[in-house]
Amino acid sequence: MKKAVSLIFVLIMLFSFVLSANAEEFNGADLFTIDLPEDFQQDEASSSGFSFKNAEGDIFAVSYSDNTQEDTIFSPADMSQKDIEEYTKTLSEESKAVMKDYADEFEMTFLSGEKVKHKNGKTALVCQTKTTIKKGDNTGVFYQTMYEFGCKDYKYTFTYTTSDEDKKSDFNDAFDSINIFEAETETNLDKLKGYAIAGAVCLLIMVGIIRFIRTPEKRAQGKL
Repeated sequence: MKKAVSLIFVLIMLFSFVLSANAEEFNGADLFTIDLPEDFQQDEASSSGFSFKNAEGDIFAVSYSDNTQEDTIFSPADMSQKDIEEYTKTLSEESKAVMKDYADEFEMTFLSGEKVKHKNGKTALVCQTKTTIKKGDNTGVFYQTMYEFGCKDYKYTFTYTTSDEDKKSDFNDAFDSINIFEAETETNLDKLKGYAIAGAVCLLIMVGIIRFIRTPEKRAQGKL
């Protein structure tokens, strides 16, 4: 799944490079909503995402991919700082590998990466990157902010791309408005709680069975 995510991530950047040439709520296939600035117009839609752009060439894109495969489930709440560093390193390496066929030079630097509790109640992995792409005589520098959520059915990636460093945080209000309709992926802590509850129920059942077995004996002994 990581390679698929990297490919989507890179295609967004490639799309940005080619283009470098009051909010409204957007509903994405009844999976999520987000309040987008009025100057962003939908440019593309597919079975796995949407993209928008404004007159300045800034781009906002959303992609969603399967998150039900047990060995690759994306769960930001379970990620340690080491996990985040390994994840961003893998994204950077895989993106570079893909881009070698499209660019003469490619460099992606993760400026930050952390998990945050979003206003929608879910945990998001939030990353900011600086990417330089050179093709022939053209060189583009892009700043991206990426919010990723892990839910029961899908992994959601929301990405804002701009070539203006001063505008790299301009999309924060829109990111804050993200609302995803499906439940968040069950965390390891949630699973442990589930196991504990199941264990307690089993214990109660066993105690009840033992008491049921011993009660006739106690009655016979005149202890009840």
